[in-house]
Amino acid sequence: MRLSKLSSFLPIVAILISSLLLIQCGNGEDDSAWEEERDNMIENLEELRDDIDDELDELQTRMDRAGDEAGDDWEAAYEELTGQRDDVDRAISDVESATSDTWESVRDNTSSLYDDITSRLSDWRDSMSDMADDLSDELEEVND
Repeated sequence: MRLSKLSSFLPIVAILISSLLLIQCGNGEDDSAWEEERDNMIENLEELRDDIDDELDELQTRMDRAGDEAGDDWEAAYEELTGQRDDVDRAISDVESATSDTWESVRDNTSSLYDDITSRLSDWRDSMSDMADDLSDELEEVND
């Protein structure tokens, strides 16, 4: 009698074990998907940081050439870019330390930051081009 009761539970136990194994395998696939997405995001953020570094170098070169003529606008632009670079560094750190449980929130916040900074960087480039043109005009007037 005991054997028949035990044998009736065996299929249930087998189904539970199979379900757990299937769920575990599925989580592995989900883990690799979010981890791949995380790695791509880190790569994009590092490229953005490199772009900002290039812009900072270019701005510093322009400021050095312009000397006193560069003015406060250029200093403010440099500070703004440095702040954006710091934001990107923090985002990289957040993404690197994300877990599968925190990934969606980190991804959403970081994507929003990335979009905001790339938009501001584009606007900043346009503004710097205009400021450089204005400075060139002023320098030509002084030399005339």
